[in-house]
Amino acid sequence: MSPAGRRRYVTQADVAQAAGVSRPLVSLVMQGSEHVSEEKRQRVLEAAASLGYLNNGIATSLAGNRSHCMVGFLAQSLSNPVFVDVYESLVEELRAHGHRVVLMQGGFDPEEEDHSLRDLVTLRPDGVVLVGYAGSTSALGAAVNSLPVVAVTRQIEMSGVSSVYSDDRMSADLAVDHLVALGHRDIAHLALPADIPYEGRADGYRKAMARHGLPDRVVFPELSARGAAEMVHELMTEGSAPTALFCGNDVLALGALDALARLGVRVPEDISVVGHDNTSFAARMGLTSVDQHARQQGRIAAEILMRMIEQENLKDEIETRRLLPRLVVRRTTSLPPSPR
Repeated sequence: MSPAGRRRYVTQADVAQAAGVSRPLVSLVMQGSEHVSEEKRQRVLEAAASLGYLNNGIATSLAGNRSHCMVGFLAQSLSNPVFVDVYESLVEELRAHGHRVVLMQGGFDPEEEDHSLRDLVTLRPDGVVLVGYAGSTSALGAAVNSLPVVAVTRQIEMSGVSSVYSDDRMSADLAVDHLVALGHRDIAHLALPADIPYEGRADGYRKAMARHGLPDRVVFPELSARGAAEMVHELMTEGSAPTALFCGNDVLALGALDALARLGVRVPEDISVVGHDNTSFAARMGLTSVDQHARQQGRIAAEILMRMIEQENLKDEIETRRLLPRLVVRRTTSLPPSPR
């Protein structure tokens, strides 16, 4: 569409002209200011209604004089339910105090993620929460100079950034120790991609297997249920199928379970499966999964961010909170099959 053909939205200037008042007065009315006479307030509201004016909360915030905070939330991917859990708990905590949250998706490509963060910062939020942030630090380095930043689900070791995360190496210990205690010796790990910042799960798996004197087997499927299904199909048909799978997250575990069902492989009788994140669908499917306390991370991030916003010096309230994961055992893990 050409610039001349673009839709034109009704502005506060249009409302001001129709009501016969100034544009700043319209802004005051939209902000709910008490310093406007009732007669003029009604004129403005009637003009806005007749013109079809939509009050833009973000635009009003950018004009300043707002009594509540606007928080930017950048998620690596909204298809990952653990990030949604973080978002929902953060929003619940902030909205209880009248604050607003603007949501944006970053992506897995560093340039795309960097660009998304820059776009989010241009909205001039009072603070930013990053979930799964893995990209270039150029935009982040610029952002921390002017506003509070909290990273969630991973630690970002940068001056000016607070972090709330779960111990991924301990997560791997919990999963491997559980499977070994059941009698498993051939445990494969469906790892998250090496280029995103959750290498602690794969590293922890390798170290846990070595501690038990067992060989490790790490594979890197595409980060999707379909990618995991394809990888598990290969593992189960190549002649040396493992007796247990530790998946880097519940999305990969879902794909693994789909592939096993299509192959007629019984879970847990023929193979045990452990996920990571303990998402709501893990509970519904009876999946044994490591709980990284995603909702708690969201609440803690909200609390830290608000303390940072209240400080004149951004670095006065920098915090690092590491939560200890727990293993939730359900019906997808049991003793390994007896040798034939």
